[in-house]
Amino acid sequence: MNFFEANVSRLALSDSALAAAIRQSGGGTLEILPARTGMPSARANGRWIHSAYDPIKEAQAWAESQSYQDGETLIVFGMGLLYHVEALCARLPRAAPVVLVVSDLSIIADAAAARTWGDWIERVSWAWGTTAAISEQIAAAGHPLRLVTYAPAAALHADDHRAIEMALQRRVSAQASGQLRIAVVGPIYGGSLPITRYAVSALESLGHDVRWLDHSIHATSYHQLELLKNSQHRLALQSKYAEMLSRITMAQLAEDPPDLVLSLAQAPLILPALEHLRRKRFLTAIWFVENYRHLTYWQQLAAGYDFWFVIQQEPCIAALKQAGAKEVRYLPMAADLSVHRPLELTQTEREEYGSDVSFVGAGYANRREIFPRLLGHDWTFKLWGNEWDGATELTSVLQRNGARIDTDTCQKVFNASAVNLNLHSWAGTGLDPDGDFVNPRTFELAACGAFQLTDRRSLMADLFTEREVATVSSSDELPAKIARWLREPAQRVAMAAQARQRVLAEHTYAHRMRELLSQIGVASSDRIGAILRGARQAEALAATATDSFPSLASTLRTFPSTQRVELKQLAAQIRSRGPMGTLSREDLMVLMLDEYRSETKDLV
Repeated sequence: MNFFEANVSRLALSDSALAAAIRQSGGGTLEILPARTGMPSARANGRWIHSAYDPIKEAQAWAESQSYQDGETLIVFGMGLLYHVEALCARLPRAAPVVLVVSDLSIIADAAAARTWGDWIERVSWAWGTTAAISEQIAAAGHPLRLVTYAPAAALHADDHRAIEMALQRRVSAQASGQLRIAVVGPIYGGSLPITRYAVSALESLGHDVRWLDHSIHATSYHQLELLKNSQHRLALQSKYAEMLSRITMAQLAEDPPDLVLSLAQAPLILPALEHLRRKRFLTAIWFVENYRHLTYWQQLAAGYDFWFVIQQEPCIAALKQAGAKEVRYLPMAADLSVHRPLELTQTEREEYGSDVSFVGAGYANRREIFPRLLGHDWTFKLWGNEWDGATELTSVLQRNGARIDTDTCQKVFNASAVNLNLHSWAGTGLDPDGDFVNPRTFELAACGAFQLTDRRSLMADLFTEREVATVSSSDELPAKIARWLREPAQRVAMAAQARQRVLAEHTYAHRMRELLSQIGVASSDRIGAILRGARQAEALAATATDSFPSLASTLRTFPSTQRVELKQLAAQIRSRGPMGTLSREDLMVLMLDEYRSETKDLV
């Protein structure tokens, strides 16, 4: 039987241009093989796209696992032989729109030749062509959108799908008008504590209602446990302490449930707490601003968060998914322009903080091994920071006897130094041979308009060019690079200015938080996405309620049109109107739902 001709002719009735393109494409990308049940299955690059035993049953299980809300348009990534699309259409209401992203015409040609397409083909729209054209077709398909991925097939065109998803995220970000209620859970202490502060500030600047659950107030008590000499007692008590802080966090969230719980690295939320939050339908995310190779506690928490945002790409993303994380996205570091900025320093400050060459940071092994080579040259070198005990060769350049340096001092050093060294930490000697992520200091120095010389990183090229940030490939060439840049003050100033402009345009914490929320909004269109689109604002709610619930619509119009309105606010407005006898049936239903909400909100 000529499946191909029958299927493509049927497709031509709804999309003649696509049908013509499929006829010209040829096919041959998929290897068609019979499954154990006798139905055709497929492989590509040696990997099965559908089950080798029963592709129909597999597709039905996949379709059953997909969520759907009335009114949504489903965008399907991943093609194969389209068993999963057929199963999805069978499960959805007849009116539910489905758009299939066509990344490769030859795969559709293979699918058309393998088996007969059923009536589901009449329900599917096809988004195809260039990435820009596909993005436009999806954007015109109707909102809200829900992206669903058939992973075995989507993996064949991961870059295309990522580009399309990013285009949709930019669209969500550009159209965002709604206010989210976000609880940010920070660490007790450490490098991610100031990043938590910057993230909170950025989210507030974007107009969201942010509550910081600040556990740094517990740092003094926690550090007392580190003084215990018995390691078993110390570890046991630290574990109990983390469990207690998790319970405190859950109680705080129960008091005022947010739309999103955003943790920063080392936030004291243990896996049982995260699982409890999931059962209570809290949406959770973490920005893991750590090197996954060095700090491996993510292995125990991977399955606990709905979304992971990391500062490394592969193999970090694959490792998290292998450990149980469902959604993992790359999100690099940034700068806070209210903190990291050019400063006008007095002559006294320049003399105190300035030098030809400087470094601010802790005494990690590679830095202890490299920095003695910078002594004895015809430049001044100042070393700032703590954890340099025992580095006797560096005593002459170590400032303030190795005291910990606060943020204000950092900014003065950055602004006063001719060449700011920025060597990423590593436990070995020399520079990290696997260096990938770009540390916060890179963005902070650039935001200050300060010249920096940093070790080469594989992810740097997408963030800064060689005209913005100078790099060094090995520790052996570091002295020569320093000497070169000290001889070129005009070029240093020009590069630093360009780096600052790059940060202003692309690398602030506001940029990062907007991207984080837009990615969650695309992936969770019925929750975060709907709120970002303004679906919870008074005007939008009133428009929805006008025909069916006129009394409710009238109450909603008493709020400012762009104000977000929740059930408890609506109930309070109804109660303020007068005696219960004057209330409509709709009003009474709202009050009843609010009473139920109040009685069942306890989480602990």
